Amino acid sequence: MFIKQSEKIDLLLQQMSPPSTHNNVNFQFVKIAFNIATWNINGLSPNKDEVEILLHMHKLDILLISETHFISSSLIKIKGTEPIQATSVAISDKNGDFNISAVYCPPKHRISEELFSKFFESLGCRCIVGGDWNAKHIHWGSRLITTRGRELKKSVDINHLTTTATSEPTHWPTDPNRLPDVLDFFISKGLSRLLFTVSSTLDGSSNHIPVILTISSKVKNNMKRLQLYNKWTDWDAFRNLISDELQLQIALKSEDDIDNATHKFMTTVQSACWKCTPDTSNSSPRHKLVPSEIKHQIMEKRRLRRVWHTSRHPEDKSALNKAIKDLKNTISKLNNASMESFLESLSATRATNYSLYRACKNINQPTNSKPPLRLENNIWARSQQQKADAFGEHLAKFFTPNEPDHDTNDTELENVLGQPFQLDLPIRPTTPKEIISIIKHMEDKRAPGFDLIDKKVLLELPKKGIVFLTILFNGILRIGYFPALWKVSQIIMIGKPGKPVHELTSYRPISLLPVTSKLFEKVMLRRLMRELQERSIIPDHQFGFRQHHGTVEQIHRVCRTIRDALERKEYCSAAFLDVQQAFDKVWHRGLLFKIKSLLPHTFFELVNSYLSDRIFQVKEEEHTSQFYPIKAGVPQGSVLGPVLYTVYTSDLPHIKDVTVATYADDTAILARSRCPQEASAILQRSLDQIDNWLTRWKIKASVTKSVHVTLTLRRGNCPTVSLRDNQLPQNDTVKYLGMHLDRRLTWKRHIQAKRDEIYHKYRGLYWMLARNSRLSVDNKLLLYKTAIKPI
Repeated sequence: MFIKQSEKIDLLLQQMSPPSTHNNVNFQFVKIAFNIATWNINGLSPNKDEVEILLHMHKLDILLISETHFISSSLIKIKGTEPIQATSVAISDKNGDFNISAVYCPPKHRISEELFSKFFESLGCRCIVGGDWNAKHIHWGSRLITTRGRELKKSVDINHLTTTATSEPTHWPTDPNRLPDVLDFFISKGLSRLLFTVSSTLDGSSNHIPVILTISSKVKNNMKRLQLYNKWTDWDAFRNLISDELQLQIALKSEDDIDNATHKFMTTVQSACWKCTPDTSNSSPRHKLVPSEIKHQIMEKRRLRRVWHTSRHPEDKSALNKAIKDLKNTISKLNNASMESFLESLSATRATNYSLYRACKNINQPTNSKPPLRLENNIWARSQQQKADAFGEHLAKFFTPNEPDHDTNDTELENVLGQPFQLDLPIRPTTPKEIISIIKHMEDKRAPGFDLIDKKVLLELPKKGIVFLTILFNGILRIGYFPALWKVSQIIMIGKPGKPVHELTSYRPISLLPVTSKLFEKVMLRRLMRELQERSIIPDHQFGFRQHHGTVEQIHRVCRTIRDALERKEYCSAAFLDVQQAFDKVWHRGLLFKIKSLLPHTFFELVNSYLSDRIFQVKEEEHTSQFYPIKAGVPQGSVLGPVLYTVYTSDLPHIKDVTVATYADDTAILARSRCPQEASAILQRSLDQIDNWLTRWKIKASVTKSVHVTLTLRRGNCPTVSLRDNQLPQNDTVKYLGMHLDRRLTWKRHIQAKRDEIYHKYRGLYWMLARNSRLSVDNKLLLYKTAIKPI
């Protein structure tokens, strides 16, 4: 069934490709001049401003830096650049890939021809290497030949390499007794020298000058990711196209009719967006304009450098140093003024695209790198395609139901699922007014699914588009069939903080579903919640995904139980259970059994279609894995998924004298008594019933991650309790729903944790909240309320 479903979806997706003018998800060949520079900077952090000026003035694409003086925690950020901080990068042109590598050869080490040759061989058949070689030879313009220069020249000849250097010295020693010479140059392999032009510049305060290599070639540039619209989209023309293309006289009597109508809506919206959006993919990158004041100071510094290079007089060197210092001060003042102007312009309104929140996000979110992944047998997944395939195979094993510890008798379950349907009223249809209201209340800035349709597009739909959605949604409710295209989940992997980045298990899947699917689920949710409330299906102890129920109310309920035990000098024996992959391991047959037993059959048909034949693919940048089936779990990132999980766990057993507190899959069981043995005995009886229930419904709780805590003002601990014949680990504190609960409920651990969290958050925002910050007081207060106070 999965093969047929995936083939059907593949066929539909092939018909949804964008027009050629917007096919910018792939690469495009363009004629450009590609600029690479190498510079021994003698300390990158103090010379960051000069680097930024150099990048923009010479329109550099790649800068190879030697002697950064960095340590493991060093990091700089330059606006408009990508700080890769790697020794090599790969570039693609019409003939394939070639590597660009930075090199620095310290003068104190001895490097033979064999080592040089081995290094060049590691870079492949096409490469460019630039940097400070600390090797002199008349072949590349040096005054003399050194031992290292002789060894490097041998390697160049043996490996048929090409050297590209300026005819001018690149190293100007501060000591006037030492002569300048050529130490910085490029070596290439497999690339025509006719493509290269090389020059030097007198910019920079280091005793090495930058050397710039320009490559004239057809270079393959990465284009922007595919999107439906931009700020130049003509929305009036979009609405006219939608009104002309969509037909409201459609028959929705079968599953194929539903799929065809869904496909028609998606392709019509996509085509209309692309036709009304001008193509900006071929626009050249914008470079930062350098103020004329800085340009004049740079020209003066160049003049003084030429004078010193000619005279080598100490007074000329002093004048050059003063010019360098003045230039740095000018750049620093302009940067400070620019930052103050930027802070004054920040606001939290739609008119500035929420610039205040965007600035906070950019300063607080770390950049997550994705290095190669280690697979079985120590095989490494290096390319993005290999990573996508590896993650796909890894997740396919997780989206399967848990295997029971022993054979279970599912006869009753299958009998109920096989019973004929009873007559029930149809699900209440929706209206255009309801759909418009739901769209307006959907969250902004949510990532779209594979169809690229988001809330902005839905808001711009004309009346005819809303009516078409109304007809489609009512057809789905009437037939009880969920469209196949809405069952496609695109997953991106996000690294878990503090986990080893080369392990597959160190990444968390984030599922992206079509927004149109979520819109229908919100319509469905309103009808489902009404049935659940009328039939009192959701137990009172479940506070997750319910109106007027949140983590604060649940933690207050738990603390009240503990506080009552402390006031009565009782022992409170509490178990906090950790359910393994709760949402991803929901047994579909078990969930359908409960849906059919508790809800009208019209909901059963739709939920059955909603869960069946779902597929996913993993996306790594612009590469995707094949489709894999989802055999268990409720859809991650969906609207109905959390509610279906609460239905699945609604019959969690609990006994008298035991307090059960659940928030989705976070479960706490508390038992009280003046006798510690009796408190644990009551808790153990409850855990035994829960253990049998977990086994029956193929749910697994992690014994090692679950915690048993004794909460009391008296001495001694309650006896240990067990789950699945394994003792739960005991602890004096536990974190439940974001709150640290200690033995005596003193909140000491919780207050300290919150103080640390607030301190780190405040330090990250200090540049905007500091007393001398030019950010307005209203924005500072807003920033405090939204970023710090919620902690």
